[in-house]
Amino acid sequence: MKNKIQVAFLLSRILVDGGITRVTAMLTQQFANDERFHIHVISYQPIQKGGYHWDSNLSYYELVGEGVKMKRGIFKATSKLRKILTQQNITTLISCGQEIGPLGALSTLGKSTKFVYWSHSSFKGKTHSKFKILNELFTTTFADVIISLTKVDKINYKKGTLAKKVVQIYNPVDPTLLEQTHNYNPSLNKIISVGRLSFQKNFLLLIDVAKKVIISNPNIQWDIYGDGYQRDELKNKIHEYGLEQHVILKGHATNIYEIYKNYSLMVMTSRFEGFPMSLIEGLATKLPLISFDIPTGPNEIIEEGVNGFLIEPENVDAMAYKIEELLSDQNKLNSFSKAAFKSSEAFSMKTIYDKWVSLFISLAK
Repeated sequence: MKNKIQVAFLLSRILVDGGITRVTAMLTQQFANDERFHIHVISYQPIQKGGYHWDSNLSYYELVGEGVKMKRGIFKATSKLRKILTQQNITTLISCGQEIGPLGALSTLGKSTKFVYWSHSSFKGKTHSKFKILNELFTTTFADVIISLTKVDKINYKKGTLAKKVVQIYNPVDPTLLEQTHNYNPSLNKIISVGRLSFQKNFLLLIDVAKKVIISNPNIQWDIYGDGYQRDELKNKIHEYGLEQHVILKGHATNIYEIYKNYSLMVMTSRFEGFPMSLIEGLATKLPLISFDIPTGPNEIIEEGVNGFLIEPENVDAMAYKIEELLSDQNKLNSFSKAAFKSSEAFSMKTIYDKWVSLFISLAK
């Protein structure tokens, strides 16, 4: 361990679910098997047991007690984190997401530890949170490197911040998904959508799309996986439209990887995204994709007319039309499915991991 490059990932909390946690857990699993590195995982709040697999060979730390919000605990957490960075001779600290960004920036000020801000949302994404905007502007000012999830956001961060360096690295698809051997079935007449039931994911508009699709395709079932504060509102709208037998709120699923193969099509209606994991998971499980062409994310995953369709944002009629077109053409579904799986190679763990390794080695020099 003495001669290894010491790298620390900083998270708000090691949760039982959540996109940032999932990707970090997958990535650190790869580093755990790489003798050149030792990985430290630092959680602002206490670590929750269960959830995603975290390798036992990593080192783990907690900074504050349960329920301590960032505004109240940031200075205590900064002091403790600075000690960890010194004691463990950490070469590089990565703040995973904007919420934890300022803590990483403050903890590395005046230290030899390189500070990396790993953005997990779109810099130009719609948000009602001034807190997010201020967090990012503060964090990016002090970061030695910003990691953007998309090529578009690499440009956005270069133009909109004082960033010293911006590197673009996609999130990887879970290797276990690429190992599945199921055959795609275009005749299932089942659509899947995945995400938090929130303003961002725009599922209320999805119900409008579903209403149009089901009028001409009465055998369709459209399942939505995820939980969130809009659940009751969505349930009421489904009831108002009389779609209870067609649009099903499935809640959170712990076995989502197994579930994907039971569908013929994946649809995403988000208003904004950083880099939507559900879409690359759809690719890996051979699902054709349809999504609104929002500023960042989908257009770097979906190849128009090859593995899916990109739709003008908020255009209910256009999305409904393309869904109907695809569901009525099994040859096209099969063609899109084959192309989807091939496209997923660009997001393989090996491809993504090599980029992270190169970054860490360059920062350790």
